[in-house]
Amino acid sequence: MKLLLLAFVVCSASLATAQNPVIVELFTSQGCSSCPAADKNLTQIIAHAEMNGQEVLGLSFHVDYWNYIGWRDPYSKKEFTERQKKYATILKTESVYTPQMIINGQVEFVGSDEEKCVDEINKALGQNMSYKIALTDVSRSGEKITVTYALNELPTRHIINAALVEKNISNEVPRGENAGRKLSHRNVVKAFTTSIAQKTGTLELVFPSSIKGGQLIIFMQNREWRVVGAFHKDL
Repeated sequence: MKLLLLAFVVCSASLATAQNPVIVELFTSQGCSSCPAADKNLTQIIAHAEMNGQEVLGLSFHVDYWNYIGWRDPYSKKEFTERQKKYATILKTESVYTPQMIINGQVEFVGSDEEKCVDEINKALGQNMSYKIALTDVSRSGEKITVTYALNELPTRHIINAALVEKNISNEVPRGENAGRKLSHRNVVKAFTTSIAQKTGTLELVFPSSIKGGQLIIFMQNREWRVVGAFHKDL
C-alpha cells in the first residue's frame, strides 16, 4: 500500500505542469460488500490530487440494483444505473457490475484495483482536452441551482454533464452485506443532468438543502463518450 501511494505521488508530481483535468467515475453501492475498498480508493485518489494541485475530479455514482438484498442505499438512483448501462454498451463490457471505475469515459476496471487506477490516471493527466469550459454565472434559488457556461469552441454532437456532489458523507449501515459498518464516501453525486452542448448554454440542477460541502463538476463528452473538457467549482 505505501509503495503504491508513493508511486502515485511521484508520477502525479511529474505531470503536475500539464494541468489536464481527469474525470473519475465510480459506480458503487452500499449494498455491495466489495465496494468499500473502491470507495476508499476514490477517497485516496481525490486526496492526493488535491495535495498535488491537480484536477482529478471524482464522481461517486450509487446504483440501485443491489437495493433488494437487505439495504436500500440512500444515495442510489435509477438514473445512475442507466448511465452505467450506457457505458456497458459503449465500452462493450459483458454486463454492469460494482465497483466499476471509468477514467475519462474511455477505460473501465474494477474500482478497488489501485495499481490500475494509478496507471490510468497518470496516462489521462498527460492527455490534452479539446474544450475549455468557463462558468459565466452560477445562481441559486431555493433548492435549484442554475449554471451558465461558455465553451472556447463550437461543439458538434457533444453532451455536457453537470454533477452536484457532496464532498464527504458517512453513515451507519444496519442491514445487508455491509451490516454493522460505518461507510464513508467522497464526492457522492446528489444531482445530475445531461444536455446537448452549445457554445453558450444553461444547466439547472436540484440543490438539496441537506448538502454540506458541495462541489459542481461540469464535463463534456463526445459521441463515443470520451471526456473532452471539464471544470469544477466549490459551492
